[in-house]
Amino acid sequence: MKKNIVYAEMGNPWRFPSSYEVTSCRIQFNNLHNFAKEGPLCGNLYINGENVKCPFYNGFGGPILLNGDFIYLPLYQVKKNWKDIVGGYLVEVEMSKLSFRVIGHKQEIIYLDHLDNDNLYYYNSWEKSSKDLKIVNINERAQSFTLKDKIFYIANQILKIIMT
Repeated sequence: MKKNIVYAEMGNPWRFPSSYEVTSCRIQFNNLHNFAKEGPLCGNLYINGENVKCPFYNGFGGPILLNGDFIYLPLYQVKKNWKDIVGGYLVEVEMSKLSFRVIGHKQEIIYLDHLDNDNLYYYNSWEKSSKDLKIVNINERAQSFTLKDKIFYIANQILKIIMT
């Protein structure tokens, strides 16, 4: 079986190129800012000068993975109400349609590594240690947090407040 491995573009979630030139396409990030205090950068995504709309999200981040007419990158969400959990999603953007779809579960940090056939490899830590390497199938439907995940998140936030 022939492998199709695509590696992430240069950079990391805190420092990555603000524009990419690929065959007949210009990918550009504008209004980059930290998602959270000392968090990854995110902002508006433009493809050939057209804004990829993402209501209810704080913005797209990098670095990116390019694969044909698709790019893979993080999309960060800020807390809108008590039901939302701050974090990032892996998304697939179809460049010709300027549309995106969410892949997998919400994460705190998304540090893209590579795409191997239908499996997207990423780290959920800035350290990029092998124990933090995660895999998601790009054909997987987005899944929301379970009640257990939300309770764990709330307990973690309370613990942070107590410890500070």
